[in-house]
Amino acid sequence: MIQRQSAPFKRFAQRFFRWTFSLLVLGLLYGCGSFLIIRGTAHTRAISVESESAAAPAHAPDSLRLCTYNIAHGRGSGYQEENTAGGDEQEKRERLEAIGLALSKQRLDLVVLNAVDFQAHWSHGMDQAAIIAKAGNFPHIVRQTNYDTGIPLFNRLRFGNVLLSRFPIVEAKRIQFPALSEAERLIAGNHDALLASVQIGKDELLHVLGVHLEDRNEDVRVQCASEIVQLQRHLNESLIVMGDFNSTLPGFPGSLSSANGQNAIELLDSFGNFRRRPMRGRATHRDFTYPTSGPRRIVDWIMPDDNWSFMQYGVLQSFVYSDHLPVIAAIRKR
Repeated sequence: MIQRQSAPFKRFAQRFFRWTFSLLVLGLLYGCGSFLIIRGTAHTRAISVESESAAAPAHAPDSLRLCTYNIAHGRGSGYQEENTAGGDEQEKRERLEAIGLALSKQRLDLVVLNAVDFQAHWSHGMDQAAIIAKAGNFPHIVRQTNYDTGIPLFNRLRFGNVLLSRFPIVEAKRIQFPALSEAERLIAGNHDALLASVQIGKDELLHVLGVHLEDRNEDVRVQCASEIVQLQRHLNESLIVMGDFNSTLPGFPGSLSSANGQNAIELLDSFGNFRRRPMRGRATHRDFTYPTSGPRRIVDWIMPDDNWSFMQYGVLQSFVYSDHLPVIAAIRKR
């Protein structure tokens, strides 16, 4: 009798094992297949332009108001918190809308945003660029993806740099920068940049390079700075570089050097013919951009080429929506 009872149990155990094994195999195939599809098609999502049909001004303005701001995935001002921090979906959405409204009050022409989610599980799949642009009334958007990886319905991650503009975008492309790890670039992505051609006047283009340089290594940042200098030399029109460089000039708090003693910001100063504020030896605590709670470093910069001069430059101390503070500049043609 014991043997007769064990036969059904054995059959049940075999079926359970087969079903469990099949589900595990299917889950593995789904995960691997989805991941490979996402990474294999990442280049198609590397850059996108959303630009309303609008005529550029007949004459380009003599001055522009600019901003660069690392929004830290909309998680708020907490220092070194996880990207999942910052409250629920509604709280994050309200924070993003507040960023857009605050930017609109600054009467800005061009804004570069860093660490912006286009589709990420930690920000509930929101397109943060669209929310900020709508709240700030920016009609033209460029999205450039740095990291694009994950598995749909589980841990999808897609985020990068954004340009918001009052002027039409003629063209935009991703600029691939040196990577800290080629394996990481292959599996997830890299800290690259966006280059946009902006029609600021009927017969005048302006190039804007939005950057978010590698945060873990000054050697890589120096290599990227060298790429920026080479890019500038091949452009016929004026270039403005903005973003989170994760680098600060020697003599400023928190400055780092590469293995051979170079610094990314110093290299741009020396070879790029870029204008920069604050000047060496003139920084105060009000120039620090990171972290918001007790700023002690300058890592966010606005650098126009020498076709422009600064009329105004400052850090907005009142912005508490991120662990970075935004930098605002007004520049004028020379």
